[in-house]
Amino acid sequence: MVAEADLPVTRRCDEDFYRLIVESAEDVAILTTDLNGFVLTWNSGAEKLTGHQACGIVGTSASVIFVPEDLESGADEVERREALERGRAEDERWHLRKDGSRFWGSGLMMPLRDRANKIGGLVKFVRDRTEVRLAVDALRDSEERLRLIVQSSKDYAIFTTDACGRITSWNPGARHLLGYEENEIIGTSSAILFTVEDREETAPDRELETVRAAGSAENERWHVRKDGSRFWASGLTMPLGDQDGSGGFLKILRDQTDRHQFEEHQQTLMREVSHRVKNSLSLVASMLSLQARSSSVPEVCRAIRDAEARVGTIAQVHDQLWRQRNVEMVEMGGFLRRFCAHLQQAEPTCSLAVDVDSVAIDADKGIQLALVVNELITNAFKHAYPAGSGGDVSVSLKRLPNGTLRFRVSDYGPGLPKGFDPLAASISSLGMKLVKGLADQLDGHLEIVSGSGGSSFMLDIPERRCR
Repeated sequence: MVAEADLPVTRRCDEDFYRLIVESAEDVAILTTDLNGFVLTWNSGAEKLTGHQACGIVGTSASVIFVPEDLESGADEVERREALERGRAEDERWHLRKDGSRFWGSGLMMPLRDRANKIGGLVKFVRDRTEVRLAVDALRDSEERLRLIVQSSKDYAIFTTDACGRITSWNPGARHLLGYEENEIIGTSSAILFTVEDREETAPDRELETVRAAGSAENERWHVRKDGSRFWASGLTMPLGDQDGSGGFLKILRDQTDRHQFEEHQQTLMREVSHRVKNSLSLVASMLSLQARSSSVPEVCRAIRDAEARVGTIAQVHDQLWRQRNVEMVEMGGFLRRFCAHLQQAEPTCSLAVDVDSVAIDADKGIQLALVVNELITNAFKHAYPAGSGGDVSVSLKRLPNGTLRFRVSDYGPGLPKGFDPLAASISSLGMKLVKGLADQLDGHLEIVSGSGGSSFMLDIPERRCR
């Protein structure tokens, strides 16, 4: 045997260099064995990964790092045989540390050849892939749980589509709710679940466009079962993968027919109540009008007329409520246009310009705002211009960018008398006290600007008070 000192200098340097590389690879376990699997060398990476020190494991079987069940199946022998026969053996399996704990190792074993190309042993590389394995297992468990949830959800129709809207999966809840078996609906356009009128209005395409633009689409509408019957469903559609929908879409539907019918019934009852309230208030207004005509005292007559106008204003709000589908909200834009036209007829000497947005607000708040409108416009008619001369009055209702509603009544008369504050506590005007009280109830901010060019009453209402 040639002594190390007798080896050529270049060869000794090469071996030292490769030994340094092997010992420096602390993240990879590198070990060599003889043909029977007994350890010849054991690098620092192997010590770190398995807990076995080189001095204690060299000369023993490398199978000590195999778990008992793999040893029973002869996995260590199969690995050596495959490496010798095929030139390499790759595997991923659980391995055993010295302290008995396990790690998931990704391994590669190859024959170890000398300079004469003779196989004198085996070299094995092992990397710790435990974190990756645990993450994969967790993902698999999560996917399995999700699959079980989807498959057991009988109250929800859950299905997926491709990017074009063709159905690609169909859970039992979808079969139960819509009547289609999985094998007869897969590959069919999900538009088949929409009503004829919704398909004519391209609702299926618009729904997917909304998902692509906003990331999801919620809706409530009628849907159609296989037998042609309809049901009211609340739905949520989301993209699978990228928001552009290239990976397809997920849709979840729930039958809300009973709730929808109940709400429809409630709406019908509330419309009937509003209709009756409107009729009752109209009757009260008529009685007040009759009482005013029979009074010979001007102050009493004026007070009764003011009360008649206020009752009439509330009646007009209820008149709109019972006529519309949703009796909980008032579309103030349309209401103000009609209401101002009515006030204009009562005061033909004044010109009333109306500029209002289409704004729906809570019915209770709508009544309060309508009373403010009545007081401010009638005050402008009465006091903005000299008696009988008439003039221009403008009314506007705008939703500001921050969601605030801004209501404004302006005239172009000589302005308020110097030193006169309509909002002062000492003011005797019932109308202005009513305006101030209603503004407070709406959490609104009332501002008055007056000068030689006219007066402007502006009320800002926070968005949260509009619902």
